[in-house]
Amino acid sequence: MLARLLRADEPSVHARAPWEDVADEALPPPRVRDGLGAAHLEVSTSRPQAQAWFDQGLRCLHLGWGSEARRAFAAATREDPALAMAWWGLALSRGPGARFAAARAEAMGHALALSEGTSDREQRYIVAASLLAEKGPANGRHAFVRDMECLIDRYPEDGDARLLLAGFLVDGYEPDGRPGQGQPYAQALLRELLRSHPDHAGVHHAWVQAMLTSGRPEAALESAQRLLSLAPRASPALLAAGRLLQRVGRVHEAQHALESAVAADDAYLAEEGLTVTDAPGAEAAMRLLSQGCAEAGQYGEAQAWARRLRQRMEGASGDNQGLLFAASTLVAAHLRFGFWRAAADVPLELSTTASSAELAYRDGLRLYTRGLCLLEAGRLGEVERTCNALDALHAPLVETRRSEDGALCPRDVARVVEVASQELRGALEARRGEVGRAEATLTRALRLERRLRTAGPPSFSRPAREALVRLRLRTGREDKALELARALVAERPASGHFRLLAAESQVALGAWSGAVEDFSAFLERWCCADAHLPELRRARAFIAGRGRLLRLVRPPEILALREPDVAPVSAQGTMSC
Repeated sequence: MLARLLRADEPSVHARAPWEDVADEALPPPRVRDGLGAAHLEVSTSRPQAQAWFDQGLRCLHLGWGSEARRAFAAATREDPALAMAWWGLALSRGPGARFAAARAEAMGHALALSEGTSDREQRYIVAASLLAEKGPANGRHAFVRDMECLIDRYPEDGDARLLLAGFLVDGYEPDGRPGQGQPYAQALLRELLRSHPDHAGVHHAWVQAMLTSGRPEAALESAQRLLSLAPRASPALLAAGRLLQRVGRVHEAQHALESAVAADDAYLAEEGLTVTDAPGAEAAMRLLSQGCAEAGQYGEAQAWARRLRQRMEGASGDNQGLLFAASTLVAAHLRFGFWRAAADVPLELSTTASSAELAYRDGLRLYTRGLCLLEAGRLGEVERTCNALDALHAPLVETRRSEDGALCPRDVARVVEVASQELRGALEARRGEVGRAEATLTRALRLERRLRTAGPPSFSRPAREALVRLRLRTGREDKALELARALVAERPASGHFRLLAAESQVALGAWSGAVEDFSAFLERWCCADAHLPELRRARAFIAGRGRLLRLVRPPEILALREPDVAPVSAQGTMSC
């Protein structure tokens, strides 16, 4: 949590927090909230209500709810203006990026001035955090870590100090799977905290965040499940739990967690009289719900969640970013099932206040979906021009500086557009029979896709690895196709689409028992899928007997694929099972 609040760079996707432009002293008083865990840190105040507000702020801080943490800390300063640790909390919860650096420094200045006469432990907390406020997360990193280590060594029973240090050090994983700087240290701290503080909601939230992008997210499964009962009113924690549950294939539990996040946000907005753009996690939760339904073969339900999100965003006038992401969610639902025309017809109207990055994201989405329709129609020259238009969008975005008003980051939009351009171009080259070039282009798309920031705008192209699997299946490299398909299944075990891809790879290799196993696993994952989907018929036909014919999925870009000495693939071709 600490690392996210004190990043030196602005966030890629600007999620507007309520009252972010309101001074600390002018914040509206918060409500007393339960359902946030039971974190407690004794501070130097003679006023019980100030202690209660501080504890509420600390709980929100640990659970990633910065705006409510700030309100609670501000209430503690009003209750006891001399409470140094309340000002410390205000500095940590003020908001990410350089935009709030002055406000953080001001609050930390108050904390330092008031720290004389407080306990040794509180002074250590304040001095350590002041190093970050003074030097920034990059330059002050080493000094902050050393001071926090001294605090932990002096007060080994203080779990909050270890949790704050772990939260600062959590840095995710590189595209090649290597842990980020400080990640192993953070995980060691959190493992010990799980043993010593098994009922601390903040510890479970931090452990979920630490393991979410790792190669073994199942290690945090129990923590994700515990969060549902330990922090039922904190939507950021419920969202994190839902992400991890979805990642490890716990479909129904993930849906429950994400729906709970939406319900918690709706209740919060109603209580506070806020707009939908102020919800901490509902928008992301609804996008994940649509994605989860698509993975389970529920095309209609995936559309329903996407349309519900779109209607929600349309009620917030001027929120172009929210409208774009809602539209891309609906586009993704259509693309996931191969309905290119429906994806291309999704309305993408923005207000006149749209930024250059928002307009480029919209134009990229339009060009990409139009290119898929042209590819299906066999108009390859027009597809080539569409790819060139996507490339032309990318170049100026890379040179555009980050805006100062919290708008969408142009360079992250450039990365998303570049991935889409490469994926579409690879599909075009495969359609032309340029197998080597298609492989190289899709491999480049795959590498670019891995470098997309998780906090950036959602990618709107098809998974590059999936396209690469299908290309390899048609070019005699079935073993490599199966290897890549297996990697996709391991990454998203609940996805029926990836299981189907693995099954088709097994068929291409002639591994009948393996194919039956994968088709059976696919049908289990699509047990509640829409009955009309052709993938269900293919799987059932194969399992019914080896003498049946299996019609493989053949996207339009590979229907006319040719190689030397290899006959062209027919659109109506079948493979004997």
